[in-house]
Amino acid sequence: MKSKALFIGIILLLISCQQQEKMPSTSRTEKQAKIIKLYKNVSYILNTYPDSLEIYANQIEKLAVGESNVYQAMSRFVKGSYYQNTSNFELSKKAYEQALKFIENSRYDTIKAKTYIGLGNNYKNVGDYPKAFGYIYKALKIYEKNNNKYGISSSYGCLAQIYSQKNDIPSAKENLKKSLKTLGNDKYNHFYLIASHTLANLYGMEGDYKNALLIDKEGILISEKIKSPRNKSTFFDNKANCFMYSNQLDSAAYYFNECLKIDMAIGERKQIADTYNNLGNLSMLKNDMVAAENYLNKSIAILKEINQKPNLNLAYTVLVDIYKKQQKFEKALAVQLEKESNYKEMISEKKEAALAEFKIVYETQKKEQELAENKVLLLENESKVKQKNYILIAVTALALFIGLVGFLIYRQQKIKNRQQEQEFKLKSAIVQIESQNELQQQRLSISRDLHDNIGAQLTFIISSVDNIKYAFDIQNPKLESKLANISNFTKATISELRDTIWAMNYNEISIEELQSRITNFIEKAKDAKEAIDFKFIIEDGLSNLKLSAVVGMNCYRTIQEAINNAIKYAEATEVVIEVKKLEDKIQIAIRDNGIGLDIHTVEKGNGLRNIQKRVEDIGGILSITSSYKHGTRVTITLNKANLETP
Repeated sequence: MKSKALFIGIILLLISCQQQEKMPSTSRTEKQAKIIKLYKNVSYILNTYPDSLEIYANQIEKLAVGESNVYQAMSRFVKGSYYQNTSNFELSKKAYEQALKFIENSRYDTIKAKTYIGLGNNYKNVGDYPKAFGYIYKALKIYEKNNNKYGISSSYGCLAQIYSQKNDIPSAKENLKKSLKTLGNDKYNHFYLIASHTLANLYGMEGDYKNALLIDKEGILISEKIKSPRNKSTFFDNKANCFMYSNQLDSAAYYFNECLKIDMAIGERKQIADTYNNLGNLSMLKNDMVAAENYLNKSIAILKEINQKPNLNLAYTVLVDIYKKQQKFEKALAVQLEKESNYKEMISEKKEAALAEFKIVYETQKKEQELAENKVLLLENESKVKQKNYILIAVTALALFIGLVGFLIYRQQKIKNRQQEQEFKLKSAIVQIESQNELQQQRLSISRDLHDNIGAQLTFIISSVDNIKYAFDIQNPKLESKLANISNFTKATISELRDTIWAMNYNEISIEELQSRITNFIEKAKDAKEAIDFKFIIEDGLSNLKLSAVVGMNCYRTIQEAINNAIKYAEATEVVIEVKKLEDKIQIAIRDNGIGLDIHTVEKGNGLRNIQKRVEDIGGILSITSSYKHGTRVTITLNKANLETP
């Protein structure tokens, strides 16, 4: 069934309380009247030409410059709705919060309520359900106070979506019924159709096709009455899915084709692609594999053109199943690889978008802070000018006391300069602390993204490779070896990722923590070569020495590379890592008793070049001494003053 949770949430937000919303006084300028007109038309634009929402948001923002708070609030609200529609949730949240600041002490309750619903939907979309519920209930309280049935219905609809996303279907149904009950016999509107369609979807998900089809029938009649083909298409789609999952395949085919006619007429390419996907699924159930493959290829072609990667992933999944049923395993494998590539691009784009979004928020906050500081500086300058004028008047009037007055002014100015210097130092310290806190939050956010997104993706790759190995009777040893290499490489990448996340989550790393991390790595290395004896020696008094995260990570990678070389090439039976203090320097040595190498003749590979670069980057000196059959010693020498965190 079509998933439109985010889109429906935005529509519920924008069309809520249009009929009863109070606007500013009628004595308004032409520009103010245009802002209100654009503000009221936003819901229509989203429901008919959603791609134009950005243009409307920019127009209102430009018109609102220099206007009073209520018009600024309208501008920020529409901007927040645009950001939410494009899944830029951090920017959306900031815009809604700015809208609330403009009207926090005003009488414009309905704008507040709509902004609360916007924030509630925003937190729902990022999975913060407690905050989502909190803001929606704030909106509901305002609408109930004003007896605004459209706002009340909208609030219950949003609550239902949160429960649905939490997979609490009974609570979702209960709130949808409240939404419909609030509207009563007022059925010929988008509110009623959206709530009805969502309720029909929930009945279909539970297998209660009878009630789902009854709601669909009514929804189709109302959609025809108010001439809303978009809503009619959603009810046809739901009806077709009910028939398909209840094995009434011919009826399902009829309604999917009706759905396709409407989608074609409207020209929504994403919906056309989704309907082709549904028809492909249906054809597969009817064992018409030729038709199924044809529909899926049409869907995939459109989704590639409009760059809809999530839906493209679903289409690839269906096409893989089609090829498997036809025993076309080579084609199935090729499509599976395309799916994985598409998924990887999707995760990468999501990560890049999130980073860009946080960068915009950071730069915006920085500009706001600079404006505030400039305002304070201007006030201070004005105060200084006034003081100087008073001093001149006093000097002219009291010429006899000029020496005494001059001395007093000098002493007062000196004290004031000292105070200003102290205030400046304090402000600088506060700014630095805030900057460090923001940086730490960004690092934590990035580390969570690395763990949740890239970590999950790598795990998915391992699972996919294993599934391929078990699902297909692989007779080709080269292919089997290649799959094993991919799996092992991915597992190693996960290990590297965990090390990176470990470093990102710390501002400082002690020698003792570094030892613990190296020890974990050594334990894994023993699995590869049990015959090697590893030792880690730290000179007394150095265990609690604090390193910055960058220094600690580079030292860890260098030690790791040296141990790897000893395991792979040196044929060593003993590897010793030793940390000791030499006057004002710290020395880390990694030595083995292996066959050694000729430093003058051996060609430096990527590994040696990398550790050379890492040590140089942290202001250290790397030396490698070795001779044939006498082992190898890698030494890192660092200035102690450059190691510790500030």
